[in-house]
Amino acid sequence: MSAPRNTQLDGWRAFAVLGVIWLHWAPYAWRGPLPFEIGLYFFLTLTGFLITRVLLRDRDQGEASGGPWRRPALRFFLKKRAIRILIPCYAAMLFAWIFGAPDIRAHPFVYLLHVANFHIAMLPEWPSGTAHYWTLAIQIQFYLLWPLVIYFVPRRALVPVLVVFAALAPLTRWLTLHHFPQVEHPGAISTAAADYFGAGALLAVAMSRGLKAGDRRLGRAAWVAFVLYAVLYVFDEAGRPVAGLRHFQQTLVSVVFAGLISATLRGFGGLLGKILDHPAIQHIGKISYGLYLFHTSMPLAMGCVLPFLWHPVFDGPLLAVRLIVLGLGSWGIAWLCWRYLEQPMDRFRQAKRPA
Repeated sequence: MSAPRNTQLDGWRAFAVLGVIWLHWAPYAWRGPLPFEIGLYFFLTLTGFLITRVLLRDRDQGEASGGPWRRPALRFFLKKRAIRILIPCYAAMLFAWIFGAPDIRAHPFVYLLHVANFHIAMLPEWPSGTAHYWTLAIQIQFYLLWPLVIYFVPRRALVPVLVVFAALAPLTRWLTLHHFPQVEHPGAISTAAADYFGAGALLAVAMSRGLKAGDRRLGRAAWVAFVLYAVLYVFDEAGRPVAGLRHFQQTLVSVVFAGLISATLRGFGGLLGKILDHPAIQHIGKISYGLYLFHTSMPLAMGCVLPFLWHPVFDGPLLAVRLIVLGLGSWGIAWLCWRYLEQPMDRFRQAKRPA
C-alpha cells in the first residue's frame, strides 16, 4: 500500500495518452479501425485502483487509531484531490474558452460544475475543443462518491458492493440502447464507466487482502477477456454486434486492464520493460495529465496563432507537419502545466498532510 510510485505505470500512461491524442487528431485513413480510445479506459481503471488503494490505507490507519477518523480523512482526501486535479483542469478550461471552444463558451457552468458528461451525452456530435471533458467530469464525480463507499461500507460487504457497482455499466449500456434513444453518447453517462472503476477497485481490495502483484490466475483471466473483447470488437466494427454480449464488451476491457496493472506492479523485464522505463516515455507519462487536458483545444489555439496550418495543402501528406506542430504545442503547455501547477501543488499537499 505504501510502495513508491511505479515508473512502468507511468510508461503505460504515456502510451494511453498518445493513443487518445492520435484518435482525436489523425484522420481515419491514418489510424484505421483500431480502438485508440482504449487509453481512456486504462486511465479510468487505473484511477479506480489507485484511489481505492489510498482510501483503504486511510481506513486502515483511521480504524487503528481508535478515534473518530472518517470526517477528517474525507476532508483531507477531497482537499488533496481538488489541489491536484481541479487547478490544472480549470486552467485548461480557461485555455479552451480563450481560444474559442464553442461549447464551453455557450455552457460554461456545465463544465465548471463537472456535469459536462451528461450534457455531452445528449449532443449529436462531440464538441470541438472540449470533447474529452466527459471523462474528467466522471472522474470528479467518482472522487466525491468513492470515499463514502470505501469508508462506510462494512468490510465483509465491500466486494459484493463493488461487483454490483461494476454491473451498473453493462446495465446502463443496455438501458440507453433500448429505452433512451435520445442519448447520443451512452458511454458518457457516469454509470457507464462503473466497470472500469469497479475493476480497478476490486484489484485494490484483492491486493489489500493478500493477492500478489502479477497473480497468474488474474493474468489468465485478463488474456481470456482480451480475446473475447477482440472478437466482440471485430463483430461490432463489421456492423454485426452480438446481441446481449455487446454490453459487456467494455467490461472485458476493464478486466484486461486490471490484469495489466497487476502485472505492471510486479514489473516487466526485457524489451517491454526497457521501453516502459525509457526516459522519453517516462517524460510523456509524467506530463500525461497536462497532455490530456490541453490536446483537444490545441487545434483551436493553433488555428488562431498559425492559421496557415489549415490551408488545404496540409490536408495531404503534409498533414504530418500540422500534427508535429500540434504535438510540440501540446507538449510545451503540458510541461508548463506540470512545472508551474502540478508540481507545486504536489509539494503543497504533501506538506499539509497530517500525521
